[in-house]
Amino acid sequence: MDTAKTNTYVDARFEEDFVKPLMKFVEIPNLSPFFDQEFHTNGLIQEAAEFVIEYAEKLNIEGLTHKFYQEEGKAPMLFFNLKGTSPVNVMLYGHLDKQPHMEGWKEGTGPTTPVIIDDHLFGRGSSDDGYVPFMVLLALKNAIEQGQALPNICIVLECEEESGSTDLVYLLEKNADLIGKPDVCICMDSGALNYNAIWLTSTLRGLCSFRLDVEVATQGTHSGLGGGIIPDSYRILNQLLTRLEDPVTGVVCDELQTEIPEHYLEEAKFVGDLKKEELYSSYNMLEGVKPINDGDFQQMYLNTNWRPSLTVIGMDGMPECAKAGNVLRKGTTAAISIRLPPGVDGDEAAKIVTEKLTKDIPYGAKVTLSDFQTGNGFAAKPLTPWLKDALDSASETFYGEGAKCRSYGIGGSIPFLYTLGAKFPETQILAVGVLGSDTNAHNPNENINLPYSKQLLKALSHVIATCGQRESA
Repeated sequence: MDTAKTNTYVDARFEEDFVKPLMKFVEIPNLSPFFDQEFHTNGLIQEAAEFVIEYAEKLNIEGLTHKFYQEEGKAPMLFFNLKGTSPVNVMLYGHLDKQPHMEGWKEGTGPTTPVIIDDHLFGRGSSDDGYVPFMVLLALKNAIEQGQALPNICIVLECEEESGSTDLVYLLEKNADLIGKPDVCICMDSGALNYNAIWLTSTLRGLCSFRLDVEVATQGTHSGLGGGIIPDSYRILNQLLTRLEDPVTGVVCDELQTEIPEHYLEEAKFVGDLKKEELYSSYNMLEGVKPINDGDFQQMYLNTNWRPSLTVIGMDGMPECAKAGNVLRKGTTAAISIRLPPGVDGDEAAKIVTEKLTKDIPYGAKVTLSDFQTGNGFAAKPLTPWLKDALDSASETFYGEGAKCRSYGIGGSIPFLYTLGAKFPETQILAVGVLGSDTNAHNPNENINLPYSKQLLKALSHVIATCGQRESA
């Protein structure tokens, strides 16, 4: 594929066929079902989908078809299909639904007020994930304009990703005739460690969260009368948590650990060294506070990608300090979140937690576990050589010599990646995206880096064209 022609074509059309439609998309307040009680009746998600369909039609891609699948009680799903000449099947994934608007946006910007500041386009849904149809369709158009052979393309645009992708598998199965069996699945809902190369998401952690209730009495008691007789519920809660996590080191119990593959240890060394300063500066720690494994960047990276971590994310049963009387409280409730390594099953983790926290309770206190939420992590399979070469070549072509495609773990959760991996176990799944550390996904001031996005669009077009040249995957 001709690099000069790609640069000329995309540079000429980027403003009109990427930036402007993305700004229009930002203006549509189509929230995810979890954040919009009228999702199924107010027509906003339909408006967003119709806008994307109109955009696709204006590009005039010969042979491109679409289907907007709707079923009562479920979020819809938008599909685009393009028949190729190669036997390789490529599925590209994005989502149209958005996070809630929130307060705290920069002056002059807002969730539905798209504004460009210093090459960043601000607005809800800009980088997560509204850019996807405009990038993918324009990348296809570029390849077609150059007469490139293409693979069979299926673009899947989900409408409930921000609500947990509850019906993703169901909707994919209902539309299996459109999808076929993907050889390559490019998920566009992930991030970039920096803006100097194509970045693949190598790993994501899973989750096991729950409520832990510890009760010791039917009502509170004056601490002068009950202290020393009635055991303190907070102390019992802390004792129980030590069964899951060492209170000094923060190391989580062996049952929730996993063996780390050798090639991920190599990745940890590379990315750990690359992120040295960021590992200190990007977490807003107070001056003088040291991170776990201070100075050992490889271990710090592994801690947040391949090791479980426990966090107490909420607490009930405690009055505000200003309103606290001398009362021994009747009980304490904690909300617990455990991030799980890839390969540790979330449901099995819940069983382990239940076993550890509900036996041999100190003082015979009443302990209740509830509201379990679980999810599994993701670890990408090694790429086939031809696909790795295609990604390296595209990355170096559009980001500079030596800027080969790299991979890194994010540490958080993107549930649909595990879901897709389980649904298509033989598919090569590439998790890419534009979510850099400054894009504020899910937060006020969400934005997209336009220069990085332009180069990624060009690179994506070349990778797709490479797939079109293959006789097999």
